[in-house]
Amino acid sequence: MLWVFDVNETMLDLTRLDEVFSRHTGRVGLVQQWFELLIHAALVSAATGEYHDFAQLGADSARAITRASGVEFDDSALAELAATMRSLPAHPDVADGLAALRAHGHRLVALANSPHAVVDTQLAHAGLAELFDRIYSVEDAGALKPAPAPYRHVLDTEQTDAHQAVMVAAHDWDIAGAQAVGMRTVFVARGNRTPLPAWPAPDAVIPDLTSAATALPD
Repeated sequence: MLWVFDVNETMLDLTRLDEVFSRHTGRVGLVQQWFELLIHAALVSAATGEYHDFAQLGADSARAITRASGVEFDDSALAELAATMRSLPAHPDVADGLAALRAHGHRLVALANSPHAVVDTQLAHAGLAELFDRIYSVEDAGALKPAPAPYRHVLDTEQTDAHQAVMVAAHDWDIAGAQAVGMRTVFVARGNRTPLPAWPAPDAVIPDLTSAATALPD
């Protein structure tokens, strides 16, 4: 079975980014507003078919959020945000969860909205790169998730039928995108998240990745 993993929030903890925002704005809690705006921009990009670099969207979203708070996020703040994004820690459950799946003989790949220059560095710094057989970026497909193209690119490259692949994500939109191309899905309910309402249920819902290996029947 091919297991495909989202990266930010699903495997990497974004909490450390809030330190960057608070240091440059004097306010706490902006990281969630920033990430929500970033994801909103990515969804618009996917819906309109206009590809935008996810890292650039992140910088533009940071400036917009901080400007709305009455603070200008200057180049040094953006550089610190980008550097911190590349050095995020993994959630404590991730390495063991991935290792368990590998022990069961599954092939593991990552699929990120971030460009290769970012996601490759992220997974290497978090000590996860060696647990993956391959790391994919949506820039290879020229479309941001949840557009169908990135998922299909992975399936085509891996020469795997959709029903033999599992998308694992802590984002309802990522689950929906994978479902749209026929993949099986596992939703990670981090922070008490719930699957998208009025949408097909994921094949499994798990609290963290320690239970991923037993989430689906063989």
